[in-house]
Amino acid sequence: MNPTEDPRGEVCWGISDAYGGRTHLVLLNYRVALCAMPVDTRYRDRPSERMICPECAIAYIAAVFPARAIAPTHHHDIRLRA
Repeated sequence: MNPTEDPRGEVCWGISDAYGGRTHLVLLNYRVALCAMPVDTRYRDRPSERMICPECAIAYIAAVFPARAIAPTHHHDIRLRA
């Protein structure tokens, strides 16, 4: 997934034939999940019998709730004694 794309739009669930144990998040116009796994079957509702792909979940949360870069305000002066 291109980091500039916004997955808050329309997403669906997908399953890969290569690894069917997980349900992946997929943008509607894509053939690969947010974790870059190709999907073969798509669903509007999440298939409840499968675990959600943790890589897809992290990619989705990171895109929807981006971390703000905060400049450090505290400087630590560490001196070693011999």
